[in-house]
Amino acid sequence: MVMLRVSALSLSRPVVILLAALLPFTVHAQANTRSVDNLMNEAQAALSKGKPEEAVSILRKAIDQAPDRADLYLLRSRARDSSGKFEAALDDASKYVELKPNDEVGYLNRARVYLSLEKKDRALDDANKAIALAPNDSDAYFRRADIYTEMGKDAEAKADEAKADELDKKAR
Repeated sequence: MVMLRVSALSLSRPVVILLAALLPFTVHAQANTRSVDNLMNEAQAALSKGKPEEAVSILRKAIDQAPDRADLYLLRSRARDSSGKFEAALDDASKYVELKPNDEVGYLNRARVYLSLEKKDRALDDANKAIALAPNDSDAYFRRADIYTEMGKDAEAKADEAKADELDKKAR
């Protein structure tokens, strides 16, 4: 947030009134963000304790408060995938991609869900999209290697694993 120091004397009366009227909304938005962040932390804790259904329930509340927060859909997708609710996980993964179309993480997550649904070609498409967006991301190559393995394309899987290992070495 950018803070501007402005003298009330330099502003016209209507502008001062407008700013005063907006202040409660700003305070509410900050409180709402903290509340949503707290819910997200609770959901992550539930997921790490092996309670994906609890995480989904918590994330439903968070999404009701902040329906445009892509990270909530990503986490709920992972929780739903963990609990075997693959179609619902796909819906959330696709919503994340809709909200953040240039983030490779969304495509990698959705690729994992497509694998759970045994839609290998769709998974491969998303892995390729992730690699196009982030060609130096070793996770993308590891995910595509997993997909190639599921498709029985062992040579391609080994090539991607080697590429991922190479990228990891460069990152160190």
